[in-house]
Amino acid sequence: MAGLVLGVSMMVSSASAAEHDEIAINLDQYVKKAVKGGLPGASLAVIINGDIRLLRGYGVTKVGGSEKVNSATVFPLASISKTFASAAVSILVDQGVIEWDTHVVPYLDEITFSDIDLGKNITLRHLLSHTTGLVPQAYSDLLEDNVRYGRILKMLPRVKFVCDPGKCYGYQNIVYNLAADMLTLAAGMDFATFVREQMFVPLNMQHASYGLEQFKKTPNKVTPHVRVKSGWAAVKPAPYYYRVPAAAGVNASAQDLAQWMLAQFGHYPTVLNPDLLEIMHKPHIRANQYRYRAKLSNVYYGLGWRTFDYKEISGFVHHGGWVRGIRTEMLFNRYTQTGMVFLTNSETVIAREIVLRFLDLYNSHFTVPSPKQ
Repeated sequence: MAGLVLGVSMMVSSASAAEHDEIAINLDQYVKKAVKGGLPGASLAVIINGDIRLLRGYGVTKVGGSEKVNSATVFPLASISKTFASAAVSILVDQGVIEWDTHVVPYLDEITFSDIDLGKNITLRHLLSHTTGLVPQAYSDLLEDNVRYGRILKMLPRVKFVCDPGKCYGYQNIVYNLAADMLTLAAGMDFATFVREQMFVPLNMQHASYGLEQFKKTPNKVTPHVRVKSGWAAVKPAPYYYRVPAAAGVNASAQDLAQWMLAQFGHYPTVLNPDLLEIMHKPHIRANQYRYRAKLSNVYYGLGWRTFDYKEISGFVHHGGWVRGIRTEMLFNRYTQTGMVFLTNSETVIAREIVLRFLDLYNSHFTVPSPKQ
């Protein structure tokens, strides 16, 4: 995997990247300080102008233990997994096997909705952009209560519509996973197998996997942590969202996500068609301001990705993840091919703050606004 920076030293192969290395240096110092302040562990990747400039781990995999986090340490990605689902669909779209606007019903003949007329209009594009029109987060609580995915699907006819499909944003996990069910039928193979063969392997994502069992089998992995009065307490990995793999099933390292980011920049056109990346990254529906409402503008959701502007700079693409004891963030500007990945084995506000720090650093170093979409 050429070009990895496995410490704090910076590579010098690209002058255009090197002139902005202060971004990587600053973020590195920030995470070091956070770990010294008690953060259990973290992993960071920084890419500038399409070059990997920093890739390393910090702290320990488990509080009280001696195993260090490194750039190959695996974390549950939580909702960053949604980006793999949209990309997987794009491969089948590129092959002409399925279309973005393929209707969920009758493609999935066991699925029914509360309003037959509205339900028959829901498409794969609506699933991936959270625009089905259904009540947001429909039955995510049941998943957390250990109700089986198949049983939850049988309850979908009880979920009300709050708008017509395509007309409003409503974040989903259960409904999002219908994309995996459609892909399985279209590809003729298990969703996780398809992603592994079509993306993990050709993108050299050596540590990436799907599911709780694969996570448990991984020797170099983190333990999740939650805040307690005395500091941080280790907890078992939450099994619930692994049951909806398109929404939250991926495990991966910072090394893996550095490759994933390069793929988003079009560096692997034989894996992900650049024209289809453009479709996934472009705004599809205006979304809520999420965790950064005071800072961002033009916040939208694309297909598996959030998009926004920051201080009149456009082109930012983002997704975060949050499950018990884990926080993950991936953010980049698609025009300058500059971004960061932050993974931590704790539920910490540092994950939010490092996103804002990256945006401020980006604003300082890339002063010319990106072209408007």
